[in-house]
Amino acid sequence: MSVKLDHGMVERAAVGCVLRLPRVPHRGKLGEVRASSVGSSLELHDFRQYSPGDDLRHIDWNAVARTGELYLRVRQDEVSPRVEVLIDGSASMGVSDAKAARAREIAAWVCTLSRRGGLDPVLIATGTNVQKGSGPSTRALLENLAFEGKEPFDIALRRAPPLSSCGLRVVISDFLFESPPEPFAERLARGAAGLMLVQVLDEEDIDPSGGAGARLTDSESGDVLERILTPHVIDQYLDRLKAHIGLWQGAARRVRATWAQASSEFQLDALARRELSALVEVA
Repeated sequence: MSVKLDHGMVERAAVGCVLRLPRVPHRGKLGEVRASSVGSSLELHDFRQYSPGDDLRHIDWNAVARTGELYLRVRQDEVSPRVEVLIDGSASMGVSDAKAARAREIAAWVCTLSRRGGLDPVLIATGTNVQKGSGPSTRALLENLAFEGKEPFDIALRRAPPLSSCGLRVVISDFLFESPPEPFAERLARGAAGLMLVQVLDEEDIDPSGGAGARLTDSESGDVLERILTPHVIDQYLDRLKAHIGLWQGAARRVRATWAQASSEFQLDALARRELSALVEVA
């Protein structure tokens, strides 16, 4: 399935929007924003008491001799906030042209807002192969991304390069795989000062109709589930979907992530000002 990325729409949706960054210190490469973490900069910033797990190389032994307490030298890192965008390239994200288009557009929109804010976007896309791009290459990666991965997002991401420390991580998926949300949310939050989870759903995900004789099919494995979509089966599905989304919302709160849901029936510019408004500030 090939869905053309509408760059014009992405640019229009970005007008007047500024990416909302976490209001905590960032960690990363040398840059303009200072962090209060213990680092390797030669500029001494402060002292603080030792906590279990701290790097013993930063202990100030003169302070220990004077006070009898363990104190660390806290130095200032100068770091540039880095934005990492993860997009689910599994087959479930390509069940319709609209769903695939919204996922691409949202990823491109976040990358565009990052660059406009002077930040360096890094894009990681799962699928048949895991792909990684940064800066201008994110555009070509999204244009050529085929949503045909046969593994659920959480499994496919294990083949990706280790997630790096970053100022902000934005994850775009339908989150409809079976793994427990909390452990995966904790994994996604690790190393990020801020985490945003964007659930992209198709109309059929939200309210399946199917039609007479339609059966449920697993989009990754192709397995047909022997359940005809009667009103009773649809009601069961909707109850399970609501419960599943509730678990993800709870996991997001636990790791202090922002949760947003985007329906593929709405265009990106409308989503940017409604469902995705938690990701941005109005310029």
